[in-house]
Amino acid sequence: MDWLLILCSLVHLFVCPFTKVEESFNLQAIHDILYHQTDIQKYDHLEFPGVVPRTFLGPVVVSVIAAPFVAVSRVLEFPKDVSLYLVRFALGALVLWPLLKLQKRIKGTLGKGTSDWFVLITVSQFHFLFYLSRPLPNTMALPLVLFAYYYWLGQQHGKFIACSAAAILIFRGELAILLGLILLGELLTRRLSLSKTVFIALPSGFLCLFLTVLVDSFFWQRLLWPEGEVLWYNVVLNKSGEWGTSPFLWYFYSAIPRAMGTSLALLPVGMFSERRVWPLVLPAVFFVLVYSFLPHKELRFIIYVIPLLNIAVATACNRLWENRTKGKWFALMALIAIGHLVANLVLTSFLLVVSRANYPGGEALFLLHKMESRESNVTVHIDVLAAQTGISRFGQLHNNWMYDKTENLKPGSPELRMFSHLIVEAKSKHGYNLRPYTETHEIVAHIEGFSHIRSSYHHFPPIRIKTKPCLFILKNKYLPKEPEFSFTLRKHPVEAAEESLPSATEFDERNHFDGEGLLTENSTDISKSIENSKD
Repeated sequence: MDWLLILCSLVHLFVCPFTKVEESFNLQAIHDILYHQTDIQKYDHLEFPGVVPRTFLGPVVVSVIAAPFVAVSRVLEFPKDVSLYLVRFALGALVLWPLLKLQKRIKGTLGKGTSDWFVLITVSQFHFLFYLSRPLPNTMALPLVLFAYYYWLGQQHGKFIACSAAAILIFRGELAILLGLILLGELLTRRLSLSKTVFIALPSGFLCLFLTVLVDSFFWQRLLWPEGEVLWYNVVLNKSGEWGTSPFLWYFYSAIPRAMGTSLALLPVGMFSERRVWPLVLPAVFFVLVYSFLPHKELRFIIYVIPLLNIAVATACNRLWENRTKGKWFALMALIAIGHLVANLVLTSFLLVVSRANYPGGEALFLLHKMESRESNVTVHIDVLAAQTGISRFGQLHNNWMYDKTENLKPGSPELRMFSHLIVEAKSKHGYNLRPYTETHEIVAHIEGFSHIRSSYHHFPPIRIKTKPCLFILKNKYLPKEPEFSFTLRKHPVEAAEESLPSATEFDERNHFDGEGLLTENSTDISKSIENSKD
């Protein structure tokens, strides 16, 4: 069953290789570590630090794993964007490693059938495997969380506490709720003593705190505990709500149903038929409940609970399947268990197609590289929407090209006319943003992005995914031979943003639905958010 998890995670990676703004800090940090190494002054985060600092420990680990493969690709003169695939594959392998170990632990504690169903359920769902190789802060913490589950189920309390300490103090402070509830359960059932907990937790905590302060103070060039500042900003100052709020029960009626698909309907069956899953489900539910008090909500914030809930669903499916020969009713229930996987796969395929259309910026830059030769004297300006939807330094393939993401340049301004190419947001070739370039530029291509979902009873399947033009590539008709730039070129601060932007997920109800919960429209509003955040 291991191959199935690996294969499906690769499908998600190759279908949607580009990344968005929520992933930009870690992706940019990995790029800088690989390509700038110890030359810290060239690192992106020093110029655009963002509202809250993030740890470099995750990017360092991913970079160390990916570095040999990136070096080989450079020797073989592969395009630079191959490194993006290698980096994401390295991160995916980091998550798959403990996930596969957890699957083996489930086999040892709940049986092979439950273990196999756990794999089938996981690969049938969309969000967990989709996020698995994405450089989100939550994904960086996910390997440690999965290792903590693995050691917890094996009653290896020392390693469980050590992994929990690292996940909480280095990556995501809110995990103190989830992992703390698990630890509390072990203490209350007396499977773990308080004295042993303190004996292990104190040195583990001090070691993790020392490590993150040491490493991150070096990269940020100041004394710093990143996750401490994040907790102060989000919890004490409660400023996360400035980037969007959702109703209190949003995780329960929106995020979890989308993440689990039809598997959610079998969760009560698993809890009723196998009481051994209660210690797994209850901490997950209470974690989501407590975390719901924070107004800013995104699905990725609770991604850690999906494996625990899936274990309970797997016990239900295994029980239904084993009883399939006991009568017609049991046979029908077994078919429901199989059918829910098919329904999940249909939903996952649909969401994957939607998500594929959510990265027009990455597609635009890729297309520009195909249209113009490497030797061309290309200077391209990238606007806000393009920068948000897939463009990163891994996509900047040619060193002799100039890639600029300077914001607040007025359409048709003298500065923009100095570029050989422009990637501009517009709804059509007659759009307002393109009017100033009617005489001076030609439209060489346009890229479509996700627009909306439409039902049609005249086709099968009866649902249609509609796209619309959102980015246009313009080429300057009167490009000077030696363009002179009289203004300072700098990167768009979107690359340094992470949690400084409004949550994309709270726009799901106000705008068009997006399979990953990421915004596809209203880039003007986001541009204002970026400008206001100074991130």
